[in-house]
This record gives sequence, structure tokens and C-alpha cells, in this order.
Amino acid sequence: MYMRPRKKQLGQDAIPTTSLADMMFLLLIFFIMTTTLTRVTGLVTDMPAGSRTQQAQADKNVTLGLHNGRLTVDDKAMTAEEAARYLRGLHLERRSPEGRVVVLSSGGGEDYQLFFQAMAMIQACGGVVAIESTEGGK
Repeated sequence: MYMRPRKKQLGQDAIPTTSLADMMFLLLIFFIMTTTLTRVTGLVTDMPAGSRTQQAQADKNVTLGLHNGRLTVDDKAMTAEEAARYLRGLHLERRSPEGRVVVLSSGGGEDYQLFFQAMAMIQACGGVVAIESTEGGK
């Protein structure tokens, strides 16, 4: 009499992987369908190359400072509306490219929203943003 070979029985340490591919496919479809795609928008800025020897030219440029949540233009405390009015009054769009530069100075630790609002304000008034950074984060 012929005896059929017995099926191998799974041991206690074996993991059944027969439905693993199906589960992964379903999870992939779930994550693709529930993901939201957003377009990242931002401001295009150019970081100018410079050195401390160009301090004489920097004195000619307007300096917009952000320190402790306060906005200063050429060391005069102003609100955002006053600063925008002041920059529009300079008619930066009519100047040469070197004269359009507005130095954005920050003491570090400022709110990103305030920082980027200041950048947007400078660009909206026809200026070119130059970010002033100090060595060592001081």
C-alpha cells in the first residue's frame, strides 16, 4: 500500500508569510490614498558674498533689524507698517542694483514668521535682501 507523504507541519517558531504580500500591498494603497500632497512655497533669496572690509558700502545701505521681537530700521524702532512705508518712500525699485540692498540683521533666536515677513516686506518694496550673520551666533 502506498502512503502519501505527510505535509510538513509548521513548527512553533515558524511565521506564516503567505498573506504578508497581500497585507503590504493593502497598506501601500492605504498610505498612498491618505497622504496629502502640498506644494512648498517660499521666498527665493540670494546670499551675497562679502567680507568685513566692505563695511563702507554697508553703511550706505538701509539696515532692518530684528531684535527681541522688535523691528528697527537704521536703529529707529518702527512698526511693520511704518517700516514698509519708509522702504516704499526710498523708491528702491528705481535705484541701481547695489543701491537696492537692504541688510536684514537679526540677533538670533527670532521668530521665523517675523523673519520671513521682514524678508517679504523688503522684496515687496523693491529691495534685495542681504542677511547679516555674526560669527559664533552672537
